[in-house]
Amino acid sequence: MEESDYPETQPDEQEESSLDTFPEELVEEIDSGQGTIKIESMTAIVSRMSVGVKIKLALIGNKEARGLLIKESNKVIVKNVLENPRVTDDEVISYAGNKNLSAEVARIVASKKKFLQIFKVRCALVENPKTPVPAVMKIMPGLPDHVLRELARSRSVTGVVKLTARRILTQRGKV
Repeated sequence: MEESDYPETQPDEQEESSLDTFPEELVEEIDSGQGTIKIESMTAIVSRMSVGVKIKLALIGNKEARGLLIKESNKVIVKNVLENPRVTDDEVISYAGNKNLSAEVARIVASKKKFLQIFKVRCALVENPKTPVPAVMKIMPGLPDHVLRELARSRSVTGVVKLTARRILTQRGKV
């Protein structure tokens, strides 16, 4: 891939860059039968982009581009990745449960009603220590008893989650 194949990062041209200037590998969903470019080269392409271009790519990028951009420290980029219309439930589940991503990812996922309707997302958020405590407290009462029992016994969750799970089970009379 040549340098001319990706959007320029100059401030003057940032506004002029259209959606057509992104490399096809970062925008088009690629079938598993087709070859894909190496993640290293995609990482290099994305790392050279300006913040404005990354924000646009977050809204239209494919799964690989979203996977790279969700790791960004910029909250606007992360928010736009999660607002991408092509983001799948499986991706959101993996983002919600990934302890290596920023707390901002967990906070944004926990604030979106459409994501909280997915049972696995709620479970992943509760098990992620980076999820803000107020969000965890709102999610936990809606979890079934068997999940709360697992959380109360788990060593991988925070103490607050364990205590809350025990308290909810006690209130339900299911200890």
